[in-house]
Amino acid sequence: MNRWDDPNGYWVSDDPNLLDIDFVHGWLNTQSYWARGRSRSAMEKAVTRSLNLGLFDANDQPAGFCRWVTDGTTFAWLCDVFVARAHRGEGRGTFLVGTAMRHPEVQGLRLLLGTKDAHGLYAKFGFTPLSLPDRLMEIWPDPPL
Repeated sequence: MNRWDDPNGYWVSDDPNLLDIDFVHGWLNTQSYWARGRSRSAMEKAVTRSLNLGLFDANDQPAGFCRWVTDGTTFAWLCDVFVARAHRGEGRGTFLVGTAMRHPEVQGLRLLLGTKDAHGLYAKFGFTPLSLPDRLMEIWPDPPL
């Protein structure tokens, strides 16, 4: 398991035993636009099958989260990225995403993500609009609003 520290006492870990699923599910289920209403059992299943990164404050309390959905060989999808409101405004999201981008398990892979409102954050790490959007297709079980 890995741990990355920032100079202000915050840290990120990929140790699944440190994740507070109640915190992650609670935030995503009530605060996100993309996972509102996601069941706890669905969140547990998603976490079990993903490479997860928890953001923690200097008191070791959860402050944010993201996960990579990946086969570990050809691609990785960054998703469920958030920093709790009380911990925003001082670069914590940049620290979390930067750590995710440097994770050894995603080096050399095609990286994808979806966002409605954080294009500026992800552009700092080299994400751009799809170069060939006509090559991707999708099926939504519940179409977005």
